[in-house]
Amino acid sequence: MKGKPVIYPVNMTATYKFESSDDLIDVVQNRTGYIYSRWDNPSIMEVEKEMAALEGYDHAAAFSSGMAAITTSVFSHMKSGDRILSTREVYGGTYELFTKVLPNMGIEVVMVNCWDIEKLTSEIEKGIDVLYLESPTNPLLRVMDVAPLVKLAHAKGATVMLDSTFASPVNQHPVDLGVDVTIHSATKFIGGHHDITGGFTCSNEKSFWKIWDYRKILGGVMDPMTGFLAQRGLKTLDIRMERQNNNAMEIALFLEAHPSINSVHYPGLESHPDHEVAKRTLKGYGGMMSFEVNSDFNGTKSVMDRLKVIKLATSLGGVTSLANQPITNTHASLSPEDRKKAGVAENLVRLSVGIEPVATLIDDLAQALKI
Repeated sequence: MKGKPVIYPVNMTATYKFESSDDLIDVVQNRTGYIYSRWDNPSIMEVEKEMAALEGYDHAAAFSSGMAAITTSVFSHMKSGDRILSTREVYGGTYELFTKVLPNMGIEVVMVNCWDIEKLTSEIEKGIDVLYLESPTNPLLRVMDVAPLVKLAHAKGATVMLDSTFASPVNQHPVDLGVDVTIHSATKFIGGHHDITGGFTCSNEKSFWKIWDYRKILGGVMDPMTGFLAQRGLKTLDIRMERQNNNAMEIALFLEAHPSINSVHYPGLESHPDHEVAKRTLKGYGGMMSFEVNSDFNGTKSVMDRLKVIKLATSLGGVTSLANQPITNTHASLSPEDRKKAGVAENLVRLSVGIEPVATLIDDLAQALKI
């Protein structure tokens, strides 16, 4: 038959047949083909190739969720007695992993505020096995100067991991900063339509095989249909991010000038504490922001309830604009003391800006903020 599909097909199979036992043995021993989709699947490998090329690494590994990507990456690079240094401003699930799970495995966890460079440097100098960073951060959009920290960590023999979900592969290129393992929740900007749950790690040879082996054991592999949809998302990622970058900048300027807003956290604003770092290290300021309403918890909740176009929902990065109060969901598991340390106030709103007409989004915010 002549002609080939323009779109790579979905290989909905769990297992693969062989013409001979020798062929099966060769695949098991040398990974020369496919044997079981928890190991490899053609559809998954196709999207992994695209992710690796996009981020500039040798390999990518696809996972069933962003948290599966995070936990597998960390577990594959650590053992009892090791020491991990992390910034305090990480995703709520990551924070729970570091505070509730790793200590029970005999791993020492040190958490430092991302803006305390002196303390971070001091802890690296004491010796670490893994340096875990997230930039831009969730939900205050702090942007770190990653490269100097990577250099210090590598001098101590540490592996550096960076959750780059908020930036997307379009706005940040961690491989250029020396990062060993870049992590994405594909549920967010990569999928882009609020209809998949998935994750990716991008890394070079040494880290990749550790991660691949642990993924095979732990089982958090992406399914073929999700791989197909993630690959579809990659095809429109550039144009979606351009629109989201532009929309978010206009909305941030609107909110900064609004009398009902105390502060806006968006790295594209000159008022942002990391604006200069963002200008130097990011290609775009992203579709995520947060802002503090000039009210208490209940007053802020009323603002959320008045939104009409912007949906009250968790998650982020899709074509539809979403908003939530981090204290009620994404950071609900943190104690009040830990939320305070992370700067998550009760009047804080996290806004994921979609691709709707920006005037429509501003009008929706304007009517909701009539306090």
